[in-house]
Amino acid sequence: MPVSLATLALSAFSGYAASTSLFWVAQGRIIFGKARHVRPLLRGPVATRQMVHPIRLAVTSKVKLEGWCARPVDAPQRRVLIYFGGRNEHVGWVSGMPTYLGPWTIYAFNYRGFGQSGGRASETTARADALKIFDEVSRLEGLGCTEMVVVGRSLGTAMAMTVAARREVSRLVLLSPFESLEQLVRQRPLLHSMRWTLRQKFDCRDDAAVIQARTAILLAAQDTRISHPNSMALVARLRNAGPVVVVPETNHKTLPRHPSTQATLARYLNGT
Repeated sequence: MPVSLATLALSAFSGYAASTSLFWVAQGRIIFGKARHVRPLLRGPVATRQMVHPIRLAVTSKVKLEGWCARPVDAPQRRVLIYFGGRNEHVGWVSGMPTYLGPWTIYAFNYRGFGQSGGRASETTARADALKIFDEVSRLEGLGCTEMVVVGRSLGTAMAMTVAARREVSRLVLLSPFESLEQLVRQRPLLHSMRWTLRQKFDCRDDAAVIQARTAILLAAQDTRISHPNSMALVARLRNAGPVVVVPETNHKTLPRHPSTQATLARYLNGT
């Protein structure tokens, strides 16, 4: 028995309605993804002695974030870097960055629902948590801190820029940054029709206009998730954009942990 056009249209509409309803309800889970395992960072060329301390940061009375502090032993200065990860990213690997950067103290925390962090991630909570992370690190480091750098990768662009726009940071580094999630959705045919359901937009444009810190941009040579034009549109909004570096032989997933990326970051931060 042939299927009528009306039946096909109804089936298509039902599928669309179900998909948009799911996206509306589970938006935070879909956007942030799920960090299933820690991807390793190959040890770098710097023979530094460091101590790695686990941290549990209470961001509410019921929610604590899992984090790490990698502190070099006998560092002549207290230079601090805070890293905000991307989608599906467990940031436990970041404790190995001193083997590239040298005498820098590194902090990184998993988003809510990632690893052993409690709660459930959303744009609102992630931005608020980013400010609490910065404030707690500032308290821990005290007046001995000579430089505070914030790094954001992909989705972490929004959290890093939230901090840089509202707190005093020495420098900002963005890996695969974007203007807004809405702009990314518009570029994907399968998601374009559901853009009206997007409540968590991660719009970085307003923050870009007020950030004073010098900002370096690192892009993957082959990035199918966030296009270079989208990243450069954000760069154009920054008041103090620094070097823009395309890292060879990297894609969206491998960019942060690639030895060339870490070496580029070290050269920039250490002024070599």
